This record gives sequence, structure tokens and C-alpha cells, in this order.
Amino acid sequence: MSRSFRVAVLWLLAAEACYAVMRVSTRMSASVSTLPWAEIAAVRFLGGALVPLVSARLRHVPLAVADARNAWLRSLFGTGGALSLFYALGTHALSVGDATTLYSTAPLWVALLSGPLLGERVGAVVWLAVVAGFAGVVTLLHSGFTHVGPTGLIMLAGALSYALAIFRVRRLSSRESSEAIGFHMSVTAGVVMLLIALPNLKAIPAAALLPLAASALAGGVGQTIVARAYAREAASRLAAFNYAGVVFTYLLEAALFRRVPEPHQVVGALVVIGAGVVVSLLAARRSAAPELAE
Repeated sequence: MSRSFRVAVLWLLAAEACYAVMRVSTRMSASVSTLPWAEIAAVRFLGGALVPLVSARLRHVPLAVADARNAWLRSLFGTGGALSLFYALGTHALSVGDATTLYSTAPLWVALLSGPLLGERVGAVVWLAVVAGFAGVVTLLHSGFTHVGPTGLIMLAGALSYALAIFRVRRLSSRESSEAIGFHMSVTAGVVMLLIALPNLKAIPAAALLPLAASALAGGVGQTIVARAYAREAASRLAAFNYAGVVFTYLLEAALFRRVPEPHQVVGALVVIGAGVVVSLLAARRSAAPELAE
């Protein structure tokens, strides 16, 4: 295991810990106020934009992106994923851990679409893992599917959008600063969320200030440092470690909200995580094969 790979994993785990704090803080903001979910998301992204802004000034790196096409695609796909996640967190239709698990089906979507979109051969093991992963999704949502079904489907669509964004992060990270990537995404998502929230905009109550600030700070830091992870290693080699975020989120949710996952949630989450790890490891092995051949 190279030093570059170890550093990339550490950056990714730190980013996933930040994202877990962001998700739980977002749910807390919705719990202590009647703020619309889009307004909470707008505060998170516009406030979070200050993190890469300050970091860029301290490190003397540019915030302007040279690859505008991929930057916009990354930001727009990322915004699509954020819309689904913050909608689920703000409407309480799903637990924070369940929403995170559904959002973490991104590697399954990549495997499912790699054949028709990229012309890659998808083996039987990958197909079995994808089927198992979506079976885990059904198990996760089984007890209350009629209630959370629409939100669950929105989360799966958001995971697909997030998967497409990750491809762009890898391309951008080789030539853009992590601050530039994070700032572009934060401002884009923040403006979109603010436009959605405008018709129902409310004054922020004092009780929501701290969780909103925590969400913005943690999300901004996570968004900035995740690009540093992908700048060091291919997304396929790191994808399996993304599932640490699911564990972090369930643990935080249990600690702060006294909400212990039910058996069907544990089983469903474990199946989704296991399937995602298998798909990610197989993708990493395929990406490493040409390097070994050389």
C-alpha cells in the first residue's frame, strides 16, 4: 500500500466524518425549527462556500476553474444529489442513517450503467452484487415503504446524480485546486437551493443557528478535502471507503437522537454496504489491471 494511497484514504475518511456531522446537523436544524428544507440547504452551501474561500486565501491558490465544462457538470450533478439528500433530511420521511445508506448506492449505479454508457464488460459477480444491493434497499425500506417510497426513490435518483459527479471530481482534481472545485459546487448548489426556497423563505430562529453553522462548516470542510483524496487516487480505488460515512452517520444519529436502528435497517444497510464494497473492489481491480500490464 503506497503512501499516496494511505493519505488519500485518510482524507476520504475525514471527509466522510465531516459529511456525517453535516447530515445530523441538518436533521437537527429541521427538528428545532420550521425552516423549509431548501432554505436549510441554501445556508449549508452558501455558508460552506466560506471554507474553500478562506482556505484558498491562506494557501494562495486560485478559486477560478480552468476546465469550466467539467466544473459545471460536477456542480450540477452534485446539486442534483444534494437536492435529494436535503429533501429527505428536511422532511423527516427517512432516518438520517437510512437516507445516507440510500445515497451510498452510487457505486451500484456506476456498475449498472458502465456497460451501456462506457462499453465496459460487466461480469456476473458485479451483476449479483448490484441485485443484492438493491435487495438491501428493499429490505431497508420494507416496513414503511408506502410512507417513504417516494422519498426513497428520490434518494436513489440523487445517488445516481452523485455518482456522475464523482467522475467529474476525479477529472477536475488533476488540474484544479480542491478549493476551486469546492467553491464552484457550493455556490452553484447554494444559489439553486436559495431560488427554490425564496417563495417560502423564513427568518432563522435562534435555536437553529448552531446546527446550521455546524452543517455549513462540516459540509464545507468535507467538500474541500474530499477533492484532495481523489487528486491522489482513482475514484474506483477509494469508493469502498465511502461506506465509512454510513457507519459514522448511524452512530452519530444513535448518540444524538437516541435512535437505534431496527433489525431490518441494520440488515438492509449491511447488504447495501457489502454489495457496494464488492462492486468498488472489483472496479478498483479492473482499473489497476492496465497499470500492472505496463
